[in-house]
Amino acid sequence: MDRLKVTVKLKPRPRAVPVVDDALASRRGKRMKSNRWRRWSFSITLSRGTSIPNETVAVPTEEEVDILLSKLGACLRPDPLPKDQRRCCFCNQQGDGQTDGPARLLNLDLDLWVHLNCALWSSEVYETQAGALINVELALRRSLSLRCAFCQRAGATSGCNRLRCTNTYHFTCALQAHCTFFKDKTMLCHLHKPRAVYDCELRCFAVFRRVFVQRDEARQIAAVVQRGEGRHTFRVGSLLFHAIGRLFPQQMKAFHNKAAIFPIGFHTNRIYWSMRHPTQMCQTDASTCAASREDEGRPLFKVKVVEKGYDDIILTGATPKAVWDQILEPVSQIRSSSGTLKLFPVYLKGEDLFGLTTSAVTRIIESLPGVETCERYTFRYGRNPLMEWPLAFNPSGSARSEPKASQTKSVLEDQETGLVPGVISLSPGESVTAAAHLGRHSKAAQYRRMTAEWKTNVYLARSRIQGLGLYATKDIEKCTMVIEYIGTIIRSEVANRKERLYESQNRGVYMFRIDNDFVIDATITGGPARYINHSCSPNCITEVVTVEKENKIIISSCRRIQRGEELSYDYKFDLEDDQHKIPCHCGAVNCRKWMN
Repeated sequence: MDRLKVTVKLKPRPRAVPVVDDALASRRGKRMKSNRWRRWSFSITLSRGTSIPNETVAVPTEEEVDILLSKLGACLRPDPLPKDQRRCCFCNQQGDGQTDGPARLLNLDLDLWVHLNCALWSSEVYETQAGALINVELALRRSLSLRCAFCQRAGATSGCNRLRCTNTYHFTCALQAHCTFFKDKTMLCHLHKPRAVYDCELRCFAVFRRVFVQRDEARQIAAVVQRGEGRHTFRVGSLLFHAIGRLFPQQMKAFHNKAAIFPIGFHTNRIYWSMRHPTQMCQTDASTCAASREDEGRPLFKVKVVEKGYDDIILTGATPKAVWDQILEPVSQIRSSSGTLKLFPVYLKGEDLFGLTTSAVTRIIESLPGVETCERYTFRYGRNPLMEWPLAFNPSGSARSEPKASQTKSVLEDQETGLVPGVISLSPGESVTAAAHLGRHSKAAQYRRMTAEWKTNVYLARSRIQGLGLYATKDIEKCTMVIEYIGTIIRSEVANRKERLYESQNRGVYMFRIDNDFVIDATITGGPARYINHSCSPNCITEVVTVEKENKIIISSCRRIQRGEELSYDYKFDLEDDQHKIPCHCGAVNCRKWMN
């Protein structure tokens, strides 16, 4: 591009002053009003060289004007906003859509977004009264194998509701293909478009109510932490969370207290009051690490104070409270001397300022492998394996470089924890995290937790095996108490009489034997556990647990149970002759065909 040349011509233009005497005005001519202030008219001429006349010069382009303005240090418009890089996982369009079209993007998972109408008009998805979209993940998995009938690309989820019609579209493609939408959330493709116009036909797709995708936010936050790429983080108030850290087996006993667990490598930032100015704030960089061997492997807490215009200050302490007191005391003194709102360090806890007790952070820390052996810590949320990391036995990567651990251990300690080092047996594909769950709490503590949460863990629905069945509402880990088999405890003699009575009344008999003397009768006064069906390949087991000197029949998971999976256990009926055989309908690969 040729170099631009700017020429500015300035010439004075006198301004006339009205006078009363015309003869005097004609003799003196036009008189200047003032010698200090003058008006100037100017013109700008652009040329691309000395040989090209100005009349033939074309109008400069916008790029040329922008370059000229940048050289002059001027600006006509602000810098453009950064481009929205989010894409819909269904229609693959970038950024938010039109309100009367795909609509806004909703967060489905980490770096996974979906347009509101793309999800709402999927065949599997339905909306609750609170505005939650259910089964969006199921629609996403189905869309991977379906192609749009309009653009022939994958991700189509909106199907034609005419019988035996296989046309499936993206929502945006369905609009372009002139498909017909109805208010009852049904759609007809252009081949089956009705000839008449119906009142129930939907013409506006704008959604102004609150709509969101139902998802597990705790697991989503754990995915942010587990990736460890540094591109994702989350903020809770003035706390910015960076890394969760790890814990090693030999450090479990010392790296926790009653209120918090201290993983090595835990890293957070917090915006807090300055120690030098009462009305300014600074950044504090908090982390935990392992102290030297002279300190017997105790945790070491560090806080780095970063303030603009001053050198960084690094503070260390043996406890979170000790290191934060070195910041709180100067802040309290300077605020008291300046007359601002006072600060009371005695009421502030170091664990809170580190972010160790924040709800989202606590959930992740309690899901770290190996936390079951933290005896003094009081668990707030219980076992929820958000982190799928294995337990790291060798921090340096080599067993030879690790210090030799003491092998002298009392039998009583092993019995309390329920774990014997080196003797944990794992099934194929099972992680140490699931097996370590066995010794986390006592049976009584697990029973109390189960009685408080069983209603949110299971639901009753039609079974594919027989009649009604019990299903899991969420993922259930191995060795977790699911539900109690409750009913009236009767003697064996009474149970035999009642069994004949129920059969004469054509009732279903629901009984469970505790031992040789007592039976639980759940036929009339029973709970939902009586609807759990038999399976030759069960996912649950039954066990008798003594709680407060009473025997309880508990149904626990013997493997990891997926959400929506039907619960089952082996009835283990006594073998009988062919005349009294009960057929089995479990459909397992190893089905014995008979329950007895």
